[in-house]
Amino acid sequence: MATHSVQQSFKGKVFNSSFKYFFQDWSANHGNIRSQMVLLFFRIAQQFHQLPLAWRWIGFPFFAFYELWVVWILGIEISYKATIGPGLKLFHGIATVIHESVVIGKNCTLRHSTTLGSKKGMNDTPVLGDDVDIGCHSVILGAIYIGHRAVIGAGSIVLHDVSNGSVVAGNPAHPIIRQRYTSQRQRCSVD
Repeated sequence: MATHSVQQSFKGKVFNSSFKYFFQDWSANHGNIRSQMVLLFFRIAQQFHQLPLAWRWIGFPFFAFYELWVVWILGIEISYKATIGPGLKLFHGIATVIHESVVIGKNCTLRHSTTLGSKKGMNDTPVLGDDVDIGCHSVILGAIYIGHRAVIGAGSIVLHDVSNGSVVAGNPAHPIIRQRYTSQRQRCSVD
């Protein structure tokens, strides 16, 4: 049920020609020009991909540039087909892989060598809620849901759902802390 709500919140809202759309991740990556540029290029490629098929050829030179610069040279594989909410924070994006069917909520944080991918098929990919924080060298695979404000520890292999506010770590990942948020300011009490 929660998976459906995150997917619906972004569905149909991807195409937006405003200047603000292209820079929606800019402030989240303040001081990190590489991440700012990668995410700007991602948003532009995403817009070209949203054009009707007959017009998508206009973006072909940019798609080629995106693949060459971002994927091959920088080593950051963020598919422009992925659904990613505003405010994505990308720390040291090297070796980050995001499958084209992944859905990522608002204000999420990814660190280097993070993989978000499928286990079996094209749509067998994770959905991340809002404010999810993922540590470096983490692998999240399969049709699973990572709840809002969840934290994935560095080096974790996540193959099952993670509840809202939980902290998981390990291989395979298991809960370390389950949190209940009592207000909008995200004050929490630990169970």
